[in-house]
Amino acid sequence: MDSLIQTINKLQDVFAVIGDHKIDLPQIVVVGSQSSGKSSVLESLVGRSFLPRGTGIVTRAPLILQMIRYSKEDREEMLKITKNDEIKSWASFLHKPGVIFDDFDEVRREIENRTDSLAGANKGITHEPIVLKVFTLLYDLTFVDLPGITKVPVGDQPEDIDEQIQELILKYVKQPNSIILAVVTANTDPSTSESLKIARKMDPEGERTIAVVTKLDLIDKGTIQDTTDLLCGHKIPVKLGIIGVVNRSQKDINDNKSMKETLKSEKDFLRSNYPDIYKKHGNKVLAKTLQDILIKHIKKTYPILHKNLQDTKTRLESELKTLQTPDSKVSFILGLLKDISKSYCDTIMGNRKDVSDKIVMGGARIAQIVNEEYVEKINKIDPLHNLTDEQIGIILLNTAGITSSSFVNEKALENMIGRQLNNLIDPSMSSVDFVRVEMLKIFDCIDENILETLKRFPRINSDVRNVLHNMLDDKLTNIKEFIKSYIETYQTCLNTTNPNFLFQLVKSSTEMQDSFITSYVNDNVSMKTNTNSLKDEDEQDEESLKIQQFKQMLSGLNDLDNTIETSKQVKIHRCLTQCYFDFIREIIRDFVPKRIHHKMVKLILDDFEHHLDEFVFTPYVLNRSFDEVLVEEDGVIEDRNRVEKMLNAVNKALKNMIDIQCY
Repeated sequence: MDSLIQTINKLQDVFAVIGDHKIDLPQIVVVGSQSSGKSSVLESLVGRSFLPRGTGIVTRAPLILQMIRYSKEDREEMLKITKNDEIKSWASFLHKPGVIFDDFDEVRREIENRTDSLAGANKGITHEPIVLKVFTLLYDLTFVDLPGITKVPVGDQPEDIDEQIQELILKYVKQPNSIILAVVTANTDPSTSESLKIARKMDPEGERTIAVVTKLDLIDKGTIQDTTDLLCGHKIPVKLGIIGVVNRSQKDINDNKSMKETLKSEKDFLRSNYPDIYKKHGNKVLAKTLQDILIKHIKKTYPILHKNLQDTKTRLESELKTLQTPDSKVSFILGLLKDISKSYCDTIMGNRKDVSDKIVMGGARIAQIVNEEYVEKINKIDPLHNLTDEQIGIILLNTAGITSSSFVNEKALENMIGRQLNNLIDPSMSSVDFVRVEMLKIFDCIDENILETLKRFPRINSDVRNVLHNMLDDKLTNIKEFIKSYIETYQTCLNTTNPNFLFQLVKSSTEMQDSFITSYVNDNVSMKTNTNSLKDEDEQDEESLKIQQFKQMLSGLNDLDNTIETSKQVKIHRCLTQCYFDFIREIIRDFVPKRIHHKMVKLILDDFEHHLDEFVFTPYVLNRSFDEVLVEEDGVIEDRNRVEKMLNAVNKALKNMIDIQCY
């Protein structure tokens, strides 16, 4: 069973050399405040004094401490290097392969030197771990020792040292596979313990937290009952247990008190002061408990870890495929351009398999712009925007010149309708611009692997985007000119006898109809269209009669009294302007989206691949510039090496995990 821990040690070795990674390994993370006795706990478990000591922050890098109960093969490997049969326990560092440390004072100095190398000689910290293997006859265990929690910077420590340490600690304890070993001092209130605060934050139910209570020998004799309650779990809500220990004091360290003597003193102290519970506490009990917890935890988390590694392998293989150097440059570029065109068209046409459920994108966004936003915008336009009755009256007078105005002043009507239809041009032009911008954005939503490949080759990326820009700019100019000309046609060529417009008048408000017709009708009873005379007519006859009346009025065949009041003419022309505007707006509202779709979106989709071939691939062939365009962006080689390194590590980890499946 112990080999389970050694297998996890191998995984730690694999990923320690990678640096930053997202593989959540089962491990015991040691958390405690400065001077909480954290280092003493670890040294007691190892049975040797090897950790740096001093004031301020001593631990400034994560120390992955692997205790390995060595085998015969391990010892033989050590003897090959040292030729010293007297060595009973030894250490090695991952960053110094092949070097054996049998003097643990040298181990301490190497930790200090490596820390300075990684974090600098000042008081800063680093996230890069130091991996220390201690080969012993005791047991298999693995820990991550982290910097002690501090609140106030001392000396030349950075001002935000507390935040840096918190960030580093949380990076490890937030991982669901981590067991939190919270070091708590017996001579302080556990409710104020910083290590327990962090544990509660990341593990609220205490499912993966074990507490170690240190400095039992420093409490007042009168508080032993309170400490007993603490050790029995009445004050700290953790589910993996609470174990009290007594470690070497500073005097013991100065006097070089051996670990063996320390363990004996601890046992005597616990038996004397906590006779009912002493067998459940002490460093030996802590080591056995941690070993059992870690083994159970590894077995429990194996399926999750294995799946995580498999998913990571799949992701890295896909990423590496994107970063690989092409074997055939010509076929690579040709294939890439075809893939770009297909993915772009699929994104707009809704044929992508990886459909987003977060945002509206691609063709759906284009449809939203032209079928919803544009329509909503022009529907809000007031047909009589900036056209008052006073202005209408002045236009009627000015367009009549030296003659009296007829019942319907065609010139005035044309002037007013032309002015009002002008309000449809800007939103129609804007909708074309919005679609152009969206079609450029869509390019950044195509298949992620294609985009990643393009990022590697800035020249190809730039050339492809330029083709799309030029196509859109060309279509933009043509379509905007056509739409503007289309609207201008309706501004200058009025057709007030158009059956659809007459129908629009019939469907207009009753108030508008009554005021219009009443102004026109004279004493001729046959021409009256009041409500009473129409009640006996069916709906179809009523509409036909009104259309005939409107047609007569708008054709100028009327016998109106020349003394008709100008205010009535204003009202009539206002109604006509509003109705004609609504009539043309409906046409434009239907036409513009169709024109954008047909003459911009569809043409781009139909011609994109051809343009990429003509303006990208063909020039590459003619200029023989394949080597030039396949020059990779700065950093791509480093990315490829990083991914290869990580993939090798994951493959090695999966191979090592075969050992776990036996248990």
